[in-house]
Amino acid sequence: DMIHKQQIGHPTEDIVAGLCEGLVRNFLNNVARGKNIQPPIVFLGGVSENVGLRKAFEEALGQKIIVPLHNTVMGALGAALLVKENPPPKTKFSGFEISDKDIRCTSFQCQGCPNHCEVIEARIEGKVVARWGDRCGKWSNLNSNNA
Repeated sequence: DMIHKQQIGHPTEDIVAGLCEGLVRNFLNNVARGKNIQPPIVFLGGVSENVGLRKAFEEALGQKIIVPLHNTVMGALGAALLVKENPPPKTKFSGFEISDKDIRCTSFQCQGCPNHCEVIEARIEGKVVARWGDRCGKWSNLNSNNA
């Protein structure tokens, strides 16, 4: 326990090293469980700036850990390049400007069957974008046509 070690006089450097070793053990036993980690091992992200963690990984894996230049942004750059090469399919995302649009929800009682469900209807700029609340699907099934 870190506080106990501190109370009995262990040097701060040893306590911090123990924390780094614990984080590495946690990563290897949970996140990397079942993975075959082979060199070259590249450490990326903001955490890779922590020399203590790099050293703890090297000791735990018995391998040299590479922390490249621009290590804090390489993952984001790689993700951006992957998306550029393989754009994702078009989504239904309306953009952040959606908050500037006229959005209204209304409800009505369906008389189409004995359930008499209260159907909620959402409109953006007057166009129906969704309906829900019907048990039989008469109205909510129209959602796929309006999306």
